Amino acid sequence: MNRNRILLLVFGILLLVFLWNYFFSSNESRNFKETLVEVDTTQITRITLTPRESNGDSFDITKTGSTWEVSDATVKDEADIGVVRGMLSSVVKITPKRLVAKSEKKWAQYEVNDSLGSRVKVYNGDESVADFIVGKFNFQQNTRSMSTFVRLAEEEEVYSVEGFLSSTFNQSFSNLRDKTFLKFNTDDLTSVRFQYPADSSFTLNKIGDTWIVNEGVVDSTAVQTFFNSVQSVTPREFNDTFSASGSVASYQVAFEGNNMNTVTIKGFGSPENLILHSSLNENAYFKNNATPVFEKLFISLESLNTTIAEYP
Repeated sequence: MNRNRILLLVFGILLLVFLWNYFFSSNESRNFKETLVEVDTTQITRITLTPRESNGDSFDITKTGSTWEVSDATVKDEADIGVVRGMLSSVVKITPKRLVAKSEKKWAQYEVNDSLGSRVKVYNGDESVADFIVGKFNFQQNTRSMSTFVRLAEEEEVYSVEGFLSSTFNQSFSNLRDKTFLKFNTDDLTSVRFQYPADSSFTLNKIGDTWIVNEGVVDSTAVQTFFNSVQSVTPREFNDTFSASGSVASYQVAFEGNNMNTVTIKGFGSPENLILHSSLNENAYFKNNATPVFEKLFISLESLNTTIAEYP
């Protein structure tokens, strides 16, 4: 067999392999949609989310004026704007990397069926502009790349798309709600008022660069430690059955200062079963059992070491 025939045979084999992969490969990488989802996010008025975590329950994330609200069958609240922005940025354009399945038989494997996936419906008014199911997350160790399997709701094909969409859309209702609790700039503070039962209340006042209480200079390190500690306080669990109507707070701390509105945190009930409320989040009441909020917020006068020196 001469050289030309050998080359021709090799070419023929390669051509057959190419045609087989092109037409019959289960992981077909050509002849699929260039774009799965493409949305003008400025026109989105509602996202209806049925996350896998909710076991079939749906939530609406609705734009009202310039704000976003989230609601389920019983509760309506302001939405966590960070979570909403993450969803909006994800639906601007979803581009497939690969077509991984062409029939319903593989839906469960890639978790894009009704029971395993998170369904996302996007609306402009009453018009549906996107409807897709987000499935399993996939991490490729060799390439250090992340991808998620996605299926358009009315189609059978399953695609691999870049990114961690499963985390973005598989959210509990609680995670979608605004959990704003306490924010301030330490340099702006001029006073912190602690109101407690009996006669244990006290007030921190700033004069110049010095914090004082009851004419005594306060340990600056203790004050800064307190500020740093409460800046990170974020209760995670809501209490939607409590009503403050007719109730008086057992514990209260108010942060006052320049260039800011007073931020007041109230605690209702006993420390063991405390219900928390922040003036920064009027509609929300929180439970204290998720984080040790009580110990961080409602500190004692003794913890500030106020006997270091007398204020001149």
